[in-house]
Amino acid sequence: MNTSNFIRELKTRVAESIETRETVSEREIWSKHGTMIWRARRFTGTPNFYPIYRFGDHYAYSPLSLILLKGELRLNPGFVAKISDPNRVFFSGKETIDRDIERVGGPSVPGFEIKDPGEYARRMGEAMRADAAAGEGANPGYTNVLLCSGKDSLNMLFLPWKNPVVVLSADPNFKLVKTFVEENGLKFDVVRLRDDDDSLLEREILVNCCRSNLAHYRWGHDLWRLAGSLGGKVIFWKGQLGGTVMTPFWKGYTHLPHSGPGLLSTAFKSVGRHGEFRFNRLLEQSGLRQRMLFGNLWRRGAMWQGVHNSFIRQLTNSLVLSIYHGPAVQSVVSKVDLYRAVQQDVRPAVGSYLHGGPVRYPEKNPGPPPSEFRKGISHLDPFLKAFEATGLPVYDT
Repeated sequence: MNTSNFIRELKTRVAESIETRETVSEREIWSKHGTMIWRARRFTGTPNFYPIYRFGDHYAYSPLSLILLKGELRLNPGFVAKISDPNRVFFSGKETIDRDIERVGGPSVPGFEIKDPGEYARRMGEAMRADAAAGEGANPGYTNVLLCSGKDSLNMLFLPWKNPVVVLSADPNFKLVKTFVEENGLKFDVVRLRDDDDSLLEREILVNCCRSNLAHYRWGHDLWRLAGSLGGKVIFWKGQLGGTVMTPFWKGYTHLPHSGPGLLSTAFKSVGRHGEFRFNRLLEQSGLRQRMLFGNLWRRGAMWQGVHNSFIRQLTNSLVLSIYHGPAVQSVVSKVDLYRAVQQDVRPAVGSYLHGGPVRYPEKNPGPPPSEFRKGISHLDPFLKAFEATGLPVYDT
């Protein structure tokens, strides 16, 4: 399918799949696939991970869908100015490439109720089971496609899936995932993902809408091909940001104190390393750092990993979910006191709870290199060139 055909199909689906209702929520938009745009008088909830965009009283998981609905692109000068850096990884904020379309939502607020690591691990395991069951229940007969690399995603393999399961992994983790399956007595075949086909590149540029650096969005063609082979009846499951709320990495995800110039960084230079350590401990104990973490999950995590779900969903015409961002898991995360419950990695305890015994994990989790053929194509000019296939007008003001 060339780009023109892709756009023609998208336009048809946009026109034919508008669902009108009094209210709509994040859960409804991100629980099952089919509808592309919801028209509602009121939106309920505050999405913090899955992207949801608004144009007037229309809501969608993709800004491109709303642009096609509008029938024109009105460039947002503020957004355009911020995406000119070729090294930019993602755009952070509520703005989009179109000045009439904005992102809906905001950061969550921590609750500090769950203080015991064992209780946290148990409740996370229970919640993961509940969210997996809810995803399957809303999409009966769909194939669960699990994208696996490190502990966050490997723990998905212990969930009691009822629908068929396909496990995907890519180099350099592919062999590690296969070994993990074998050593823990699991019965899954692991399929290797490849990223050597650039035939969907123009389509990827369009779907991305300049939100993220496509060099970090790999395997698009393989995922598209797999979804097509299954008639689109697929749920791609990912283990996004699990380590951010289940390991001490949460302390650094706030990017404090070394977040750039300003009063804080100047103050740290004057107090030295010992003073910096004491200040950091005070931040953790007070809960301020946890609140900062939740803010950064909205500004960074959602705009990189969350947007990737939106990207893959529209590219493959299939549902994409994170096991750590369903309602049950997010309810647990909103109650945890990370300072008391997560001073060490609790993911092995979650895996042991789900598996019913000790789990053997890989000793390393190497990340794949950026995609070479996607470098330097995530800014405005490549997007506008691809956008010509829509036949829609573009306005600078």
